[in-house]
Amino acid sequence: MSSPGAPSAKKPGRGPLGALPSLSRSARRALAACAALAVATSGALVWQAVALAEAIVADGSLAVLAAAVVARALLAWATESVAARAAAGAKEELRAAVLDRALGLGPSWIVARGPAELAVVATKGLDALDAYFTRYLPALVTTAVVPALVGAWVLWTDPTSAVLIAVTLPLIPVFAILIGKFTSARVAEAASALERLSGRLAELVRALPVLTAFGRAAAQAEAVREVGERYRRATMGTLRVAFLSALVLEVVASLSVALIAVGIGLRLVSGEMALVVGLVVLILAPECYLPLRAAGAAHHASEDGVEAVRRVAEIPEPEAPAGSPRVTGVEVRDLRVRRRGRFAPDGVGFRVRPGEVHRLDAPSGAGKSTLFGVLLGFVRPDGGSVSVDRGAIAWVPQRPAFAGRTVADELELTTGRVDRDVLASVAADHLVARPIAELSTGERQRVAVARALTKVRDGASVLLLDEPTAHLDPATAAKVMAAVERAAAGGAAVVLAMHRSVEGADDVEAGRPVERLPRRAATPRSPRPTARLLAGAALGAAAALSGVALTALAAHLIARAATQPPILTLSVLVVGVRTFALAKGVLRYLERLVSHDAAFRHAEALRVRLWRGLRPGRADLTRLVDDVDTVRDLVPRVLQPPLVAVGASAAAVLLFALVEPLAGVALAVALLVGGTLAPAVAVLAERRATAVLARGRREVSERVLTLLTAAPDLIAFGADRAVRAELAARDAALARLARRQALGAGAAIGVVHLTTGLAAAVCVGLSGGVDPLLAPVLGLVPLALAEVLSALPPAAQHRAALREAHGRVVEPPPPPVEVRGARDVSLDGVAVRWPESAEPVLEDVALHVPAGSKVAVVGPSGAGKSSLLALLLGFVGASRGAVARPGRVAWCPQEPMLVSTTVRENLKLGDPHADDERLTWALGVAGVSLDLGTAIGPTLLSGGEAQRVALARALLRDGDLVLLDEPTAHLDEPTARALLDRLDDVLRDRTVVHVTHRPEEAERADLVLEVDGGRVRVRAGAYR
Repeated sequence: MSSPGAPSAKKPGRGPLGALPSLSRSARRALAACAALAVATSGALVWQAVALAEAIVADGSLAVLAAAVVARALLAWATESVAARAAAGAKEELRAAVLDRALGLGPSWIVARGPAELAVVATKGLDALDAYFTRYLPALVTTAVVPALVGAWVLWTDPTSAVLIAVTLPLIPVFAILIGKFTSARVAEAASALERLSGRLAELVRALPVLTAFGRAAAQAEAVREVGERYRRATMGTLRVAFLSALVLEVVASLSVALIAVGIGLRLVSGEMALVVGLVVLILAPECYLPLRAAGAAHHASEDGVEAVRRVAEIPEPEAPAGSPRVTGVEVRDLRVRRRGRFAPDGVGFRVRPGEVHRLDAPSGAGKSTLFGVLLGFVRPDGGSVSVDRGAIAWVPQRPAFAGRTVADELELTTGRVDRDVLASVAADHLVARPIAELSTGERQRVAVARALTKVRDGASVLLLDEPTAHLDPATAAKVMAAVERAAAGGAAVVLAMHRSVEGADDVEAGRPVERLPRRAATPRSPRPTARLLAGAALGAAAALSGVALTALAAHLIARAATQPPILTLSVLVVGVRTFALAKGVLRYLERLVSHDAAFRHAEALRVRLWRGLRPGRADLTRLVDDVDTVRDLVPRVLQPPLVAVGASAAAVLLFALVEPLAGVALAVALLVGGTLAPAVAVLAERRATAVLARGRREVSERVLTLLTAAPDLIAFGADRAVRAELAARDAALARLARRQALGAGAAIGVVHLTTGLAAAVCVGLSGGVDPLLAPVLGLVPLALAEVLSALPPAAQHRAALREAHGRVVEPPPPPVEVRGARDVSLDGVAVRWPESAEPVLEDVALHVPAGSKVAVVGPSGAGKSSLLALLLGFVGASRGAVARPGRVAWCPQEPMLVSTTVRENLKLGDPHADDERLTWALGVAGVSLDLGTAIGPTLLSGGEAQRVALARALLRDGDLVLLDEPTAHLDEPTARALLDRLDDVLRDRTVVHVTHRPEEAERADLVLEVDGGRVRVRAGAYR
């Protein structure tokens, strides 16, 4: 059931107004207000035109002209503000619809749709509504009102020109509709390309550590470039046709105005018309075509906006959730779920009563995690049934996901409180203030267990645990299992998936907390204009000058015609008017193509440069996608308008100086004031709202991706509503900022119209000693410059946002880590400190590992074992001491870091040249049976299957040094023993460093290293 005022579920139509049925009543009311303002604007236009013409020809009142100018400026301000308010409200409503529907459809649907792609629809896709509302829809509303009302006045005073307007005006929407039909499929293709770009970059960032370890990161820079190039080609293909629509509108409108000017001139020559009437019609004729020209210029924005709304409408409405039965315990009856052509689980059944613990001990890949998904309501079974009170479930997933920034934030979000007793019971009390992003895999598991046990304390009667001790040392695992048993003793029905038994062990020592330094904010930097961007600015200036020349020649033409000279003496002016009318449209088309192509190429180069500078642990998807896209969008909007304005203004001032030096000075002062005051008013009125808005959008983008990625955990704990409420509050704050920004933008547009209108009045007042044939030029040209100056306030508003985003993108990367090549592994007095750590995580590490040795690395979770591997991989350098190791390293990480493609393509990250026979061999050694063409991803395999695919990938690397980070954590003991036997045979002549928490695996090693308290020492005695 939708709430009043919420977006409609009706699928939008295909036309430019197709988005409107999906919007709320508040957005439609804003558009109705735009229509009312358009009516008032029509009256102000006629008033200003008549006052200006009378001031030029009949010494009319300049005060009346000034009043008309002020009225039009105020109406322009109001129109801009109302349109922007509609955009802000619409985005807020549609983003809520996307997220509510996605969360209602559940985690399985989100994974299938792709969290990164869905986040693009909810953020950058909906941002297209800004241009849709602020530029296109106001232009359409104005098109429906202004030509009719202004045309009526023209019909009353000059029926001939009115007929010409009535004949040519309908041609413009006809061409727009024809071209729009052609581009609709291309717009959808470009939107899909953007989603694929974001999804591909998300995959690459997730796999960056593996790519770096295998020396494949640099090669993937080409993949980043190719994906960006495909997106550029798809988008530019759409824009070429969309801008062609604008070209047609521009040329038709300009030629129509030229024909009207010529017609007025001919009637003035024959004495059929008064000069005052001719000037009024000449001033009003462009205003009839201006809304359609504006609509054409924003046509592609309308398509992007409608496409965004259409993609929201394609998200199905979720079904009403079925009521969960009020049952005690858990009952599963003959459960079957089809996965990759087979059933897993297949016919599983059991009953767990309160106070009982049921252990699922099936081998890896048998469907244990899928069974938990069915119990949680995330997976629909293909057979059988389950009975469980889903509102009373506490869950520990195999791969926990978190939405809080710190451990305390996460617990507050999901359970409503931080229970230090529960944290202490799982050896996690020292983690309470730690940022989630800095936790090791074992520490994340303990936080997930604490989260679930807190919910059990608060009344949950069912506890589901999916391998909660897989990455824990024996002592910590024993402590965690003791806490689970106490929960069962307290009455919880416990279902536990676990591959190894845990026995009592020594007391757990808390990990050593390492103080983190706050990350230094990037220094804002302004991008330098590229040669292509400067070429676009030159074309833009030429187009603006053509518009100024068209206005000047047309004004001079009708003034000359009013003296009734021989008709042939006007031929040069007639040709000039038509030439500049054509030139203006063609140059504008070329300027748009060149500047947009320059922006896309610049963004592509920035993205590749940023990728080359990324390091594991510092990879930031937001920088790679959102910040680069912000730079791409803002560079032509910030850097180009001042260049165009300077070129056009200088030419106009020179023209006026030749006609009347004082008028040239007056115009220069007016343009200087308007060109500086309007941007200043925009910036001051909004109080840096644009920069704050850009940061807020970046933050919302991150939060949306986090919400969709962590959806299973959030839904299971009922915390998705809290995160949605927080996002809604942030969206509401962004909407308020957007309205404040609109206030500044509207005020600035008003200042532009005010300064250019008053400039026209002043120049007319100074035209007393000027040749009467040139006086109309002084009155009309300042009005033509309003279009050029109107681009300056948005440029000033977005300058800070551009500098901030560009500063983050070009932030210098950390220097590459230097590692000395050697046959043996040796560390001599090494200290390891991560770039943002206040102190080392490892100190005084000294060891020597002969080539071919088998080394086991043990120690409590969070002690620094993964940091030791990061040192050997070159992810972090030694802050002190010397490191030497073999040059070719293979690595099986703790987290598999698989990408969403086939098994074959994942394995080829280890060896791009491996044939299918070698790939199949690696899978056989790893003990996993998967077809090479099977599509996999981060969540489409069980934990054990994913880990073994990662192991096969490492074997294909054929490294002299092989680093294995808990490769058997998700395997049952018989499968793990068989796998290690095969690895001992395959890697018998390689140096192997194996991180493990299993004592029986440490016994296989030649050397056992224990990491604890920031120190690495050789272990004496058995590890347990």
